[in-house]
Amino acid sequence: MRPLKIFTVLFVVFVSGFSETAIADGGWILRKDSDNIQVYTKQVEGSSYDAVKAITILFNVRLDSLVALIQDVEACADWADKCAQSYVYERLSDTEAYVYTHNSLPFPIKDRDVLAHVTWSQDPLSYEINMHSEATMGIMAEVKGWLRLTQANASWRFRPLASGGVEVRSEAHLNPGSSLPGWVTNMLLVDTPYQTMKSFAAEVAMPKYRNALVNFIKEPPEL
Repeated sequence: MRPLKIFTVLFVVFVSGFSETAIADGGWILRKDSDNIQVYTKQVEGSSYDAVKAITILFNVRLDSLVALIQDVEACADWADKCAQSYVYERLSDTEAYVYTHNSLPFPIKDRDVLAHVTWSQDPLSYEINMHSEATMGIMAEVKGWLRLTQANASWRFRPLASGGVEVRSEAHLNPGSSLPGWVTNMLLVDTPYQTMKSFAAEVAMPKYRNALVNFIKEPPEL
């Protein structure tokens, strides 16, 4: 197997010491399965860097709450592992914005930041919600001392299930902009998305999100 490569979301979703346990559909390899959270990686054709995804199923949660947490970008550091700061650089509409995020990496690795174009959509029949984020270039001046990501894609998907739960999935693929030591790659590849998803599940239950309303989101009738 080729050396493990890096990913992120919003560019904060990335255990050392893991073993390969299963091959999922579409070439995804299961890297960690704990606390009802699964983390997978897969090779991406034409790229030296692997993609990563994390999946969990939450119950007793509203779609409004899930979206409200992601949209509260200034609270990123409260739950997204490695996120030091995030804010809306420019809001274009309720479902579209440019979002700046600064990710703190362990010394002596240079911190990364990104200005991402973020869009939201919801399927009117299935009620599935998708958020897509893509790094931009030439819009915001680079910050001295940090490495700006220019090739980074990330997404969140919230899919209502017949069981009454919601499948929560985050996925990302990026070029980190420079080589990283193996110990950093191993740490970021699986542990960060796992910790992020675990914290996300806890944070969304907070009263400020549990009772939130998002004007472009429709809840399934049974909710």
